[in-house]
Amino acid sequence: MILILVLAVAGLSCRAETAKSPEGGAATPPAVASAAPGAAAAAPEAPPDPGCGRHAGDWCAAPAGDPCGAHKNVASCRADARCTGRKFRGEGPECMFDEAGFSTNCPTVGCISR
Repeated sequence: MILILVLAVAGLSCRAETAKSPEGGAATPPAVASAAPGAAAAAPEAPPDPGCGRHAGDWCAAPAGDPCGAHKNVASCRADARCTGRKFRGEGPECMFDEAGFSTNCPTVGCISR
């Protein structure tokens, strides 16, 4: 009960009042004012998931800028000579790999450049 009250008070104190322009209307926030009309803001790139690759059903993203990241399944990754499978990091038997870098006894959990 006390925690809820503390959170409610903290939430109220964090609210900023809308700035007013000299004309009496609400002022446009600086970040919005500097953006070109109709321009979409670039979303920051999500950091890689450190837990990805530990489950058989994972498909992990390739590092930023890696062209092999365009492949979304093992078949298309294997068909691209520039790419190799991302190694499974989960528990199980020791993984064995073929000459192209794909496991013969463990799941492939992504596609990365050789």
